[in-house]
Amino acid sequence: MKATGKVLVVDDEPNIRNGLQAVIRSDGHVVQVAGDMTEALACLEGFSCDVAVVDICMPGQTGIELLGVIRERWPYVSVVILTGQGTLETAISAVRGGAMDYLLKPAAPAVIRRTVQKALAKSRQRQEQARLLDALREGLHRLEMLPADGEEVERREKRPYFGNHIQVGDIHIDLAAHEVQVGGQQISLSPSEYRLLVTLANHVNQVLDYVTLVAEVLQYDAEPWEARELIKRHIFTLRQKIEPDPAHPRYIHNIRGIGYRLSLPV
Repeated sequence: MKATGKVLVVDDEPNIRNGLQAVIRSDGHVVQVAGDMTEALACLEGFSCDVAVVDICMPGQTGIELLGVIRERWPYVSVVILTGQGTLETAISAVRGGAMDYLLKPAAPAVIRRTVQKALAKSRQRQEQARLLDALREGLHRLEMLPADGEEVERREKRPYFGNHIQVGDIHIDLAAHEVQVGGQQISLSPSEYRLLVTLANHVNQVLDYVTLVAEVLQYDAEPWEARELIKRHIFTLRQKIEPDPAHPRYIHNIRGIGYRLSLPV
């Protein structure tokens, strides 16, 4: 029996939109439709979908732009790009943006159903990986809080954990409230910026490679060349918010060709 999920279809052409809805719904999926990016974002806010089928060419903002927003705010959603522009450039843009697959209009119903099913499986895999990672982090955190003696006590006391809080220099992270302060001032971080900071803080003074950071922050399996580009823009925006001088980072350091490290200030 096939797994079923929630699917959002975004296309500015009503005939195509309704046709896709009928094909996907025939496999038992719950389907919502939107005609542009504004409608799509409104749907995503109240409709916890697993898969989004997005047309690349729409009035106003493009499907590639919508793909970027989905990857930022709803990283577990698998995105399938649908387009009539069968060019290598659009395919590369979609893949670099994190699309799971790419379909050329008009796509056969069997191909659409098969692609949505594959995208649903990928979405469920990401959700399960995130659940297991959360459980693993919680287990490791509990182990670190166990009584120890001798050298282990000294080593543990140097870690930046205080219950549900992490302190790295002037950076204070409240894990329970999902709040961050720098120098006593609360700052606003996007969900991906927050996950990136927590991931780095959980491995303070350790180098995390690009692929690991993308997997942790975006829940996306990327090739090394792709991971470097994806994480670079998130590092840039995070530095603007936590570094006293982003041009000369005090906390987040780039280890050229490998990844990034969050360092305790000297």
